[in-house]
Amino acid sequence: MAARKRPLPARFKIQISSLEADVAFCNALITFAGQIPETVYQRAEIRVYRTLERALRERLEAARQEARERMEKFSA
Repeated sequence: MAARKRPLPARFKIQISSLEADVAFCNALITFAGQIPETVYQRAEIRVYRTLERALRERLEAARQEARERMEKFSA
């Protein structure tokens, strides 16, 4: 008998969507701050946004991995 597919729990969908939006927002902030910063403040600001974006991407990948693992459990 084939395993029935169960939908991903809502909390995982929300978390992944939220993290994706946060990453996109950081990317927009980096673009807004300028690709060629003119001041020390702008360089620091871009560095902070890039660090934040990297951390959010790591969290997003962890959330996606957890979601995949849960889906494998449900379909097994």
